Amino acid sequence: MNTKLSIAPLMCALLLGACAQKNDDGKPVVPINPKGTIQEEASTKIEGNWFIRDPQVDGEEGVSSDLALATMNLPEPQEIIVAVIDSGVDYEHEDLKDVMWVNPGETGLDESGIDKASNGIDDDGNGYVDDVHGWNYLGGADGKNIEKETLEMTREVVHFKKKIAAGEILTPEEEAYFQKVSKAVSTEKNSAMEKTAKYTPVQEKIQEAKNLLKQKLGLSEFTKDSLEAISSGDSDVLSAKEHLLQTIQKFGDVDRIKRALDYYADILNYYTNEDFDPRSTIVKDDPSDFSDINYGNNDVRGPDASHGTHVSGIIAASRGNGLGIDGVSANVKIMALRAVPDGDERDKDVALAIRYAADNGAKIINMSFGKGFSPYKDKVDEAFMYAAEKGVLFMNAAGNDNADLDVTDSFPSKYLGAAPYAGFEIPGYINVGASARLKDLGLPASFSNFGKKSVDLFAPGHRILSAVPGNKYATYSGTSMAAPTAAGVAALVWTHFPELTAVQLKAILKESVRGYGDFEVRKPGADQYDLLVPFTSLSETGGIIDAKTALELTKFLSEN
Repeated sequence: MNTKLSIAPLMCALLLGACAQKNDDGKPVVPINPKGTIQEEASTKIEGNWFIRDPQVDGEEGVSSDLALATMNLPEPQEIIVAVIDSGVDYEHEDLKDVMWVNPGETGLDESGIDKASNGIDDDGNGYVDDVHGWNYLGGADGKNIEKETLEMTREVVHFKKKIAAGEILTPEEEAYFQKVSKAVSTEKNSAMEKTAKYTPVQEKIQEAKNLLKQKLGLSEFTKDSLEAISSGDSDVLSAKEHLLQTIQKFGDVDRIKRALDYYADILNYYTNEDFDPRSTIVKDDPSDFSDINYGNNDVRGPDASHGTHVSGIIAASRGNGLGIDGVSANVKIMALRAVPDGDERDKDVALAIRYAADNGAKIINMSFGKGFSPYKDKVDEAFMYAAEKGVLFMNAAGNDNADLDVTDSFPSKYLGAAPYAGFEIPGYINVGASARLKDLGLPASFSNFGKKSVDLFAPGHRILSAVPGNKYATYSGTSMAAPTAAGVAALVWTHFPELTAVQLKAILKESVRGYGDFEVRKPGADQYDLLVPFTSLSETGGIIDAKTALELTKFLSEN
C-alpha cells in the first residue's frame, strides 16, 4: 500500500507514508488511499500533458518524448510488453483497449469451437485459466475479489501473537521485531483516531453549510465559481457561502476533509484491524506458501482499477487518437497483473506476478506500490533475479513519505537482502522519485522519497493527467505516476533499439538524465522554503529522466 501508490491519493499511508504532509501549494494533503497517490481536482489537459513536453520548447520539465518523436530519425519500432503490477486495469478504456496485451494462447476457438478466452481451460498450459490480459492474484475461483486489505505490519502483529499464544518463545531478534511492528500499528491507529476527532467537527460545519445552500437555493455543485455566483440578502446563505469559500481556499475543495475522514476510517476498520482477513474467505490460499500458485482469477480489472488504469495510461495511452492523453510511448502492450489492494500487497502475490510477467514476455515491469515491512523479501528477491536473468527491466516508485531511503526501509527494494549477496543491487532495477512541472524551488515533489544511493533518478509525477475507469481522466500525483513515466521512456527507447539489454538500458537512462548543476530546491517534506538542498543531492544521478537525450545517446552508441 504504501506506496499506496497508487494516487489516488494517496496518501498518507502508503505509500503509507504520506500522512501529514503538505502539497506544493501549502494545502493539507488528504490521505485517502493506500496506494500512495494524491488525487487532485480536475485539471486541464494542458497541465496534465506536461510530462511528455520539453523544457526548452515548452518551458515545462517533462521528459521530451514528444519532441524526440517529432524531430529524430529513429529506427523502425518493434512492439514491447510492459507489465503493470497494480490495483487492476480497465482494459476496455477508450485510450487503453488498443494497447492491452492479449495472450495469444488464450485467444481464438478451441477444439470444441468455444472461445478460448472464456472456456474455463488453461489453453496455453501456463497454469492460469483464461488469462487473456494477465492475472488477478487478489481474486477467488468464484469470481469474488479483495478490495481492501490490512497493512503488512498488522499481519505481522497477528502472526507473532499466534506464535506467542501457541507457547512459542520468541528469539531476541523476533521479540525486537514484534515490538517494532506493534509500535508501528499502534502509532498508525492512534494517529487516525486523533485526526478523526480533530476533523469531524470541521466536516460537520462544512456539511451544515452545504445542506443550507441546497435547501434554500437548490445548489448541488459546490465549486468556487458556483459559490461566488451566489447573490442573496439572506445572512444565513451568505454565511454558508463564505464558510465554503474559505474551506476551498484552505483545503482545495469542499470534500477534501470528508475524503480524509473516510481514509482514517479505513485505517481503523481495515488497515490496522487485526480481525480483518479477506484473504482467508476470498482467495483461500496460503499466503506463506509460495509453491501454492493455483489461486486467483482472470478479472484483471477488479473492484477499483483507478490506480492501475492511471499508471497504464501514462505509459501507453493510445497516441494520436484525439482522446484523453497521449502516453509516453507507442508500440507498447500493457499486461495487467492485479496484486495491489487498498491496503498492503502480499509478498507472495508480488513474487508470482513478477514471475508471470517474465514468463509471458514482458520486458519492463512497473511497480507503483510499496510498504514498510516485507516478511518474505527473500522470495521477492528470488523472483526479481529470475526475471532479471530473462532480461527484464524494473521500474519502482520510490514512495511518498518525503523520506530519505538511504536510512529508511521501503519495499520492494533494489538491494538484495539475504547473505551472501545482501546489499547487492538487482540488475535492471530503477528506483524513481517524483518531480514537478516547473524548474523552481518545488522541482522535487514535496511528497517524494529521495536518497543519494537508493533513488536512481526523478521523473514527472506531480499533477499528471491520465486515464481512469469508465473512459474518464483524472489528475493524480505520486511517485506512482513517476515510475510509469520513466517506464514509458524506457519502453520508447527499447522499441527503437531492441538489441539493448536491460542492464545497458538502465545505464543509458541514468547517464542521459537532465542535469541541474548546482540548482537548489526545497527538500521534500520541508515545511519552509528556507531548507534548500542541491537537486543533485536527492538521487544517485541528480537528474530527471530525458527521452530525447536517452535516444540520442543510444543512437550514437549504436552507430559507433
